[in-house]
Amino acid sequence: MIPKQHTLDFSVNRYFGVHFNQEVWKMLDKPSITVEEGYQLIDLAHASNHHWRLSGTAINQQRGAYLIARVFLALGSPDAALIYANRCWNITQQNPEGIKDFDYAYAEEMMWKCELAEGNTEKAEKHKLKARSLGDAITGQEDKKIFNQDFETTYKNLMRKS
Repeated sequence: MIPKQHTLDFSVNRYFGVHFNQEVWKMLDKPSITVEEGYQLIDLAHASNHHWRLSGTAINQQRGAYLIARVFLALGSPDAALIYANRCWNITQQNPEGIKDFDYAYAEEMMWKCELAEGNTEKAEKHKLKARSLGDAITGQEDKKIFNQDFETTYKNLMRKS
């Protein structure tokens, strides 16, 4: 149950959803992380998603699932990443209120990269083509630029032995 927007619970959960999300992106930008930081990264992504579940909408859940998939892919766990990529993709297909053109492209991009990492090249290629097409259709120039950078990014295993 999502608390009403004017309650303290809503505000606190929204704050932590945003805060933990930002911390995840900071860690993903690092050139490498320790194994312990990898565990922290997983915890932060799940914490962000949990707080959005309590204060957000379906689109926040879609983006949270994307973030968790990206974390697992960056940590070298494509099987776990694919679980969340599928969740992201499934929510996207329901056209939740507030969805943006880039959300469709990112859902396909994550499915592509997860399927590829799992060795499912045919499925991966279909998602890649769809992601490219949807990415080309993004109307906001800044959103398109960011998507194009992410499209070209290989999510490598960031963890190094501690």
